[in-house]
Amino acid sequence: MSEMTLTALLTFDAGPWHAAADRWRQLARGIDKSTDQLIRGTRDLAHAWPDGAGSVAAAEEATTLRAAMDNSYSRANRAREVMDQHAYSMTALRQQAENILATARTAGYTVDTVTMTITAPASAYLGGDVDRTGRETGVLLNDLRSVVEYARAQDDETAASMNETVPSGRTGFAPAPPHAIARAEELARKLRDPTYQPTAAELDELRDLVRLHGRDKVFAYTILHALGPEGLLELNGTLATYQLDHPGKDADDILFSRNTADMVRDLQNGLGVMLDTATEPSGTRGGPRGEDYVPGRYELPSQWVTDLMAAGRGRMDIGDPASPARYVEDVYGYQLLGPLLHNGGLDPGFLSTVGGDIVDFEMEQGRNSDLWRAAGGDNVRLDWTQGHDDNTTPAGYDPVNALMDGLSRNGDATRDLLTGVTRHSSDGPEGGRLPRLDYLLTDRDWNATTDLPGGPGWTAEVMRNGEDYQNGALHDFGVALERATTDTPGPEARRLVEAIIFETNVDEQAMGYSDGGTPGDGRTGEFTDIDLIKPEMRDSMATIMSDYIVDVNQNIAAGQPTTSESFRVDQTHLTRFLADLGKDQGAHQTIASAEAVYAAGMYDQILSGRQNPDADLRANLDAMRVVSHNYGSVLGTIDFGASLEHHATSEELDEKHNTSVEDRYRVIGPLVEGTVGAAASRIPGAGDLVNGFAGNVLSDLEESAQIDNQGRATYEVGAMLGASRTAAVDITEMSLYHSGRLENLPVTLFGPDGNLTPPDKWDEDQRLDWQEYKGGRGLDTVGKAATDTAESYQSGYDQARDLTLKATNGGTK
Repeated sequence: MSEMTLTALLTFDAGPWHAAADRWRQLARGIDKSTDQLIRGTRDLAHAWPDGAGSVAAAEEATTLRAAMDNSYSRANRAREVMDQHAYSMTALRQQAENILATARTAGYTVDTVTMTITAPASAYLGGDVDRTGRETGVLLNDLRSVVEYARAQDDETAASMNETVPSGRTGFAPAPPHAIARAEELARKLRDPTYQPTAAELDELRDLVRLHGRDKVFAYTILHALGPEGLLELNGTLATYQLDHPGKDADDILFSRNTADMVRDLQNGLGVMLDTATEPSGTRGGPRGEDYVPGRYELPSQWVTDLMAAGRGRMDIGDPASPARYVEDVYGYQLLGPLLHNGGLDPGFLSTVGGDIVDFEMEQGRNSDLWRAAGGDNVRLDWTQGHDDNTTPAGYDPVNALMDGLSRNGDATRDLLTGVTRHSSDGPEGGRLPRLDYLLTDRDWNATTDLPGGPGWTAEVMRNGEDYQNGALHDFGVALERATTDTPGPEARRLVEAIIFETNVDEQAMGYSDGGTPGDGRTGEFTDIDLIKPEMRDSMATIMSDYIVDVNQNIAAGQPTTSESFRVDQTHLTRFLADLGKDQGAHQTIASAEAVYAAGMYDQILSGRQNPDADLRANLDAMRVVSHNYGSVLGTIDFGASLEHHATSEELDEKHNTSVEDRYRVIGPLVEGTVGAAASRIPGAGDLVNGFAGNVLSDLEESAQIDNQGRATYEVGAMLGASRTAAVDITEMSLYHSGRLENLPVTLFGPDGNLTPPDKWDEDQRLDWQEYKGGRGLDTVGKAATDTAESYQSGYDQARDLTLKATNGGTK
């Protein structure tokens, strides 16, 4: 939908649009001339080559080419018309807006074209003219808004027309030839019948047609519309049964045909591409706010999608009844749709609607992921798109696995799916709870060993190697949440972050009770033994926290956030959430690094005078104390979580990790230098220190090898806490050193050019001079700030311990 503003309308320039239209006109003329040449070159073909199969093929190809040229001319000419019409229409609307503004200003009104507000002069409200002035102001404002709405509608109409007009990347201006569409439809109908035995040539032909034309709107729409939703699912199910999948390496199985498996893979992927193409919005919106949507000519209508969801909830038999080995009864339609959902390019509206119904259906049945194991065939794999040589690759019985893969590349769809349904309760957030998120995040069983073909061979395989089966869908879900909350920041993204933190804390298992249990049923574990966040998702959750590091700092303190743009969560919930992330070394480092960047940036804001130009150094130190308090709270919290993990795994540490504590924390020195320097050079003003900044700076530092986020080593609690405290102090000291605000610094710290020498260039004498300064002339500045920072860190660690233990022992939840 268009985001045209009044300011953009007033600056609209028709010149480039008319110039573009002229180029389309020239193209159309060139195509017209080429068409004449093609006609002259092929009109006598039937007389020159009258007989034989080659003659028929050549005549058919000539006809196809002439049709393609004719279609190309009409599309190029249509593009010219659209561009010209848009230029004329927008020019007229701009003139209307200018006339309204001129009328308002002549009458003495002040118009702000950015905020689109109109203010009458004070004199207009005197002498009983209040009502009349209010009416006149309202009329002028409504007129302006109407013109902008018309401009937006024109923008949308032009975009929709051009989407229908512009060439395809595969077929140019021309759609798939009619004979190709007809042949693909014929083959699809044949293969939909499980009793039909296709030849290898027929399968090759359909694969080639789908590969060539699958992204063509006419091709995809025509075939999927002809098949219907149920037919599409039946076709995909039949394809899946062409090859059985036994445990072990496929190369060792004399019954396995890799060519057939690859053919099924390609056709299933092709159907996913066609579904993507045919559901991509290409229509127009109408109504005052664009609430009326008319699908494009070759866009599957909403009723088709509704019928797809009905078929997805229904059951059907797949495979040939005459061949019991490849016949499976009562498979859910959604299980047959799953292989097509891997496509990350699916329209967010389609994917969130259909994906949301899959989740709702599973929740409604009350059987968790076991729902999808109600029917299964021995050695039958439903999804061939993700591989087959690896026995741990899901077989496609659980469509939520495929859904998570698709969502991991579609942040908009994930956000819409999870926020599309709200449930209000007395103990939930003011905006309501998100039941789909709650279910997927805390209640769903993601056991990977259940998504396998049936049969005694696979049962024995799981018994032997069950520990190797890790459900990658959990990782995909984490990535999907990451993209949903960071790709497009805004109210819905923040609401999702709030819900993630809330739901992970109020779940019964997070509070130490059995799944589905309630307080009083008997605890199954304390915070030390509980995974508040599933380990496979901790990396993504840490990335989210680093992207929202500003919000984290505003919420970690006892007070509420000071800006309306921040997410708002319970302090104890956030503390427990961060502490759980701290159990994972990679997640711990991600948050610690982001927090260091944030603190360095805030210190630079304070000491540079950009936050408060009138503040003296003493006031700066007071302001820094607030930052160090939050910094200490965050670092102390994730360190507390790390210390719990150390106690839980100490017996395995020597076996699992051989690197030293020094290696684990060798990033501190470069981190201090990098974060302080990056903050000073990258933050031009306080308003620019927003969520996402820390992550961006960290990416730069990682690329320059200044931070090693992948380093993994032993958790030695005492050394870890000391290193974190040291890092906090170092960042504070280096921020003061680089600020240029310190007085009476030793002359040895200045270089020949009069500038301070970077600490990484100090010699031993300079290091000693700095240490002496901190304990002497700089005691009430650097020394005091360092002491405050160290105490804040310890306070944060203690607070995390107290709040976490309070929550697990029946206190605040």
